[in-house]
Amino acid sequence: MVSQANTSSHPDYNHIFEKLVVETQPDSKDRLIGMLAYADYKEEKYQWKEQYRKSQNVDAIPADDVSKFLLAYHDGKLDKLRGDAEEVLYVFAEHYAEKRVEEAYKEALESDLLAQVKSQKDGWWVSGVKGAFGSLFFATLAIIVSILFSVASPDSNYGKLVQFVIGNKDFLVLEKNDCRLKSSDIDCKANNNAVQ
Repeated sequence: MVSQANTSSHPDYNHIFEKLVVETQPDSKDRLIGMLAYADYKEEKYQWKEQYRKSQNVDAIPADDVSKFLLAYHDGKLDKLRGDAEEVLYVFAEHYAEKRVEEAYKEALESDLLAQVKSQKDGWWVSGVKGAFGSLFFATLAIIVSILFSVASPDSNYGKLVQFVIGNKDFLVLEKNDCRLKSSDIDCKANNNAVQ
């Protein structure tokens, strides 16, 4: 096995593997995407070599032509390889998840779990009756709590409102400019005389 230092010092060595894979964090999503991107690069290189051999009718490709091919792999091209690899990874994950959900659904059907859940559902009329009883219970509870608050504090505005609504107790409703709402009777009498 050749050490990395010896390999990278070789004049024809390209640093694509390092840029796509080695420079990423180990055990990360970026490392996996880099590996997929590197596989895409190797496939493109293989296809280019095969086409070159057929078109030029040669077995060995000159180093200058390989160098020209590698010049196309600048940072923008490597970013595109990463983007394509990430898309492939997400499509694979989506298909895998869909397949897993399908398998889990089939397992649930086979284990009668889904049938048990469906049998627990009530009909619409049972659900309606339950809802009506729940609403009636809540309304009754709210009335009882309101009465208790009004008994506990009969002089509060809320207590007076409950006494008015439930107890039919009469309260005097004053007009906005009534003298009894003013701080001084003298000012009120003067205003009343002016209005008349």
